[in-house]
Amino acid sequence: MISKEQEALSERELEILRLVATGASNQQIARELFISVNTVKVHLRNIFAKLGVNSRTEATIYAIKEGLIPVEGVPLLEGEGAIPAELQPPRAWPKWQLALTAAALVILLIVVLSRVMATPSASPGAIPTPAGAVASPLTRWTAMAPLPTPRAGSAVVAYEGRVYAIGGEAAEGITGIVERYDPEADSWASLAEKPVAVSDVAAAVIGGRIYVPGGRLASGEATDVMEVYDPERDIWERRAPLPVALSAYALAAFEGRLYLFGGWDGRSYSASVYEYDPTQDAWEAKTPMPTARGFAGAAVADGKIYVIGGYDGQEVLAVNEEYVPGRDDGRGNPWTARAPMPVGRAGAGIAVAANLIHVVGGWEEGAPDSFKYNVRTDSWQSFEAPIEGPWSNLGLALVDTRIYAIGGWDGDYMDANQAYQAIYTIILPVPGSR
Repeated sequence: MISKEQEALSERELEILRLVATGASNQQIARELFISVNTVKVHLRNIFAKLGVNSRTEATIYAIKEGLIPVEGVPLLEGEGAIPAELQPPRAWPKWQLALTAAALVILLIVVLSRVMATPSASPGAIPTPAGAVASPLTRWTAMAPLPTPRAGSAVVAYEGRVYAIGGEAAEGITGIVERYDPEADSWASLAEKPVAVSDVAAAVIGGRIYVPGGRLASGEATDVMEVYDPERDIWERRAPLPVALSAYALAAFEGRLYLFGGWDGRSYSASVYEYDPTQDAWEAKTPMPTARGFAGAAVADGKIYVIGGYDGQEVLAVNEEYVPGRDDGRGNPWTARAPMPVGRAGAGIAVAANLIHVVGGWEEGAPDSFKYNVRTDSWQSFEAPIEGPWSNLGLALVDTRIYAIGGWDGDYMDANQAYQAIYTIILPVPGSR
């Protein structure tokens, strides 16, 4: 029986929904259907709106529940998206039972996913390793095409399924080099250089633009210049400068605005917090962090921003402080202390996948493990590092189901490009199946 939601989906949207449910990326879907990535995104927005879901995971659960994923050995019945008779749930299920089943599927998905993520074994849902890449059967890390210009302190960010490495410090000094990595092709391309060469920077994406504020100049001084990159036109433009010159800050994009935390102002490590509104092209000072620091990382998870680790001029910190922008209205405290990391880390790479904050590398001798923070349970667990020995001032970026760790410093400038399989696609049985 075809639901009203299914009837609202076009044939193309059903094709895309089925591919989403297999774990295919936007790039893979585009290649499979001979359409552009932008067209895939438009279809996904329409699919999410019609089904009343907000994510690929919710869409996958819907596709499973409605029988849109072919089960091996049991072909779909005639009619677009019909459910095989063997797998059809009771048609007289009351609404409360359907809701309870859907909730149970979500909970089961989260539980199984967390267990799989803690196990280094391979999974049928893993993305195939591109030709030439090196993978070990005992690890979820894969060495990919190396960064063409070895460097540390770069701004590393993902946009439209690709990873951008911007600026940083290389053997020749502070640079404005911009290189883009395409995971599908496992290859790099050179783009227009950033006009103001900087290191110890971060980047965030808002509205199809990549924002890179401040940074450390070749003179060693911090700058207040903010430059914005347009990936479609491959050009750089200036926006409103920072209220003060800063480098080694933490940066996050949240609900269409930038949030910049702490950093080095040329004299000391700061506790300042600044919010940038791109529609007004203006910065505003917000409630300072409880802990002044630089070389921290910031990540958005579960509707909050977490500022993790850092260096205060005296010691490497394990601090983990949660910031809620909506509470920063002058009437309450937007900051809450959360469980600290097992060890202090500064200059680490930070990225979020499935509401788990991944922390890789950083300054801390004798602590090679990486860490994952579960925002729901306020707890940490370690996981394997991609390389042995020290690794700091790197960048992390999530593309589809993989986290890419780029560049860094291990006593020399690094060309590292390590991919971590952070998310797996898990197919759950349809309720009532035999």
